[in-house]
Amino acid sequence: MLIWIFFALALVSGSVAVYLILRHWSEIRLLNPGSIKEEQERQKRDILVAQRFSRIQSDKLAPVKYLFQQSVFQTKKAFHQAYLRLVRLDRVYQQAKRPFAKAAPSEQERIKVLLDEARSLARDLKWGEAEKRYLEALLLDNRNVDAYKGIGTLYLKQKMYPQAKETFEYLVKVKRADDASYAALADIADAEKETGKAEEMRLKAVELRPRLACRHAELARHYAERSDFAKAWPSAKRASDLEPKSAKYCELALECALVLGDWNEAKRRYDKLRLLSEDYPRLQQFRERIDKIRPTG
Repeated sequence: MLIWIFFALALVSGSVAVYLILRHWSEIRLLNPGSIKEEQERQKRDILVAQRFSRIQSDKLAPVKYLFQQSVFQTKKAFHQAYLRLVRLDRVYQQAKRPFAKAAPSEQERIKVLLDEARSLARDLKWGEAEKRYLEALLLDNRNVDAYKGIGTLYLKQKMYPQAKETFEYLVKVKRADDASYAALADIADAEKETGKAEEMRLKAVELRPRLACRHAELARHYAERSDFAKAWPSAKRASDLEPKSAKYCELALECALVLGDWNEAKRRYDKLRLLSEDYPRLQQFRERIDKIRPTG
């Protein structure tokens, strides 16, 4: 009997509560903090504070991120240096194991494709992808000179001088270096302020390709940058003679002749340059300098 009484009371209480909620629903809705202007402003302030804190944290972390990126870069360089050593060791082993073995035709075709892709990627300045192609080519044939030259040039363009130097010096060691390899070593020596070594490498590049104008021009610029125009003149003249239609080589020879005070050679080179260049203000400057050294009498 008591149970039924309590049940009845609970049912009545629940009905009353539901009635009160429905009756005052509009007032209850107004109690939503999101609908109160002050609460909305407080929420906006909280968001702004959170955003500013996030920016501050980001600024604090910037040096850490920079150090992390630098460490990744250094690790990458160390990895490639170790990889090249590993390739050389594997080359020695393979030569000892199969001294007369050559890559299979299918591998040779794959290597050619990889080298072509690497050169194309390097022209587009996609260094990482180009480097990957060169390394894949070396995995297929660790004696491939073009792959070594390509990856060495890649390092040189990125100013990774220790890695580039190691690669080209390896080609010299195994007697597979060409004039471009010595020119690259000269560039590295210039970057490392090794003037004597740079001159030695330039001379070696000229020796290997004596009829290539650019090698003579590089040697001439090497001397001209050090104000040794007496040594620069023969190389500049040779470069201009080998490529008579090159305005830059003609101008290099003209500059040497002017500094040395050789009016006849300067006039001769100037007359050639007038036919090759349309830079009239610069031609006028050369004309004025030639007039200053014109012999009298």
